[in-house]
Amino acid sequence: MAQKVMRDRALLRVTGFIIVIIFLVYYLGGLDRINYAFLNYFFHLRRPLEISKDIVVIGITDRCLTKLGRWPLNREHYVKLFKILKEGEAKVVGIDIIFSEPSGKVDFEIRELSKDIGGVIYPAYFNVDDGNLYFPVEPIMDGAFDIGHINITPAINGFVYSIPLVIPYSTANIQAFSIKISDTYLNRDINVPIDSNGNLIINYSGRRINMLSFSDVLGGKVPSDIFKGKLVLLGVTAKGVGDYYLAPSYNEPISGLEIHVNAVNTIITERFLKKIRKNITVLISLILCFLLIIFVSYTNPIRGSIAGLIGVFICIIGGFLLFLNGIIFDIAPTILSILSTIVSSDISSYIKEREEKDKIREIFQMYLSPEVVNKLLDHPELWGLKGEETEVTVMFVDISGFTKFSQTHKPQEVVEFLNRYFSIVTDIIFKYGGTLDKFIGDAVMAIYGAPVRYEDHRLKAIESALEIIDISRKNGIRVKIGINTGKVILGNIGTDKRVQYTAIGDAVNIAEFLESIGEPNEIIIGEETYRSIKDKVRAKEIILEGKYKGVRAYKIIEDKDDGG
Repeated sequence: MAQKVMRDRALLRVTGFIIVIIFLVYYLGGLDRINYAFLNYFFHLRRPLEISKDIVVIGITDRCLTKLGRWPLNREHYVKLFKILKEGEAKVVGIDIIFSEPSGKVDFEIRELSKDIGGVIYPAYFNVDDGNLYFPVEPIMDGAFDIGHINITPAINGFVYSIPLVIPYSTANIQAFSIKISDTYLNRDINVPIDSNGNLIINYSGRRINMLSFSDVLGGKVPSDIFKGKLVLLGVTAKGVGDYYLAPSYNEPISGLEIHVNAVNTIITERFLKKIRKNITVLISLILCFLLIIFVSYTNPIRGSIAGLIGVFICIIGGFLLFLNGIIFDIAPTILSILSTIVSSDISSYIKEREEKDKIREIFQMYLSPEVVNKLLDHPELWGLKGEETEVTVMFVDISGFTKFSQTHKPQEVVEFLNRYFSIVTDIIFKYGGTLDKFIGDAVMAIYGAPVRYEDHRLKAIESALEIIDISRKNGIRVKIGINTGKVILGNIGTDKRVQYTAIGDAVNIAEFLESIGEPNEIIIGEETYRSIKDKVRAKEIILEGKYKGVRAYKIIEDKDDGG
């Protein structure tokens, strides 16, 4: 439990640190490109919006320049247009062209016509390079109902998402061109929502604007009554003259005029887009990540990762649904926070798994062969360490006459002898898949069939015993071996400071007893062991006395398969 708490705290610390970095980057604008990418996708995914029928757009196209002359056009053409708009009873006219250079008396004629129409809005442009604000020439300005800035500033990814609501100039603030046009047309001030930068977010329709050709209007190809009571916008769309920008929901750049049309359409239809504040976004992200961390703490990493990925999917779907309802939610920090939680959880689980494997390896490397240890680590389902009752084969190996040997040799020689002998015996035990349980003085206890389960543990024990007898005899050592098969209790027994994987039970005691009654270089096995391998060995039944009187035991005489 304590380890789990420490692990959860570590996960919280790591995840918290990463999330703090994500939020810091978010506040500094480092995630804007990702948020804009999602916003572009939402614009494309949504059905296009209709452009208000109250808006009429006149574009000066490349074809118009071919017919009417090079840019800038003779202002007599605009005089003609204003007369048509006056005759057509246009309600509001927005001119997206700065007449910054004087053009004689025609400017005065434009002034008078502007006054006659009554609702003509002219543009102003703030040049960031020289810091100056440019207006139409004085005579034309005198005829203006109002002015508004036409500044367009793309975002970091090159797309235009919004326009500044106002631009400070001298002692006054100049409102946006689209705001002035819309307020004038609706004859009221509109409460326009703005983002944290004081910008109006444009809700692009996604449809290309149906424009009237400037030359067609002048040529009488468009009936003048089409302008009656309408909001008319005039601008340049000719390539090389008008400015073009990237805009979401459009597959190709659009003119500045089209951007202003979309801005005006956003205002007069009141289809505003409102952006959730960053503080709220961060709070939502923190709540989702906290819930995910809690879930991960009480489940496995795979389920935690699946839950996190589902959370990412829900976040994207939720962001799109909010967008459809006019709300922009920056989903990048939330998604990255969720993904960082998943990664941190996976790393934590990996570290936990490695620690557990290292612990297992530390425990078992003294008792099992490296191959068996690796098998345990790769297939944990094969074993259990918390305590269980299972059938195994137990083998005791004891050196005959060791007491006399230890009395006649120096302690250093005794220790060197035992270490050399135990090394040989251990290698043989590992060779046949056995588990070294413990050393008891000059005796060795081994288990076959645990912790890795396999069916032929009886035969493996016999085979290892025969090899131990053979090698011991070659080295001038006489040993006694007792083998018994039965149910035992297996598990890690000890304290949190020292633990040992061992077997306890009557089957163990019988194996030890069988070893004690045998003669040097004899293998005595229990009845259960013999029953399963009797067709593979020759054995003679022996009668037990004392504590285990009535228990059948057998002395192995010869292995039938030996030599073929």
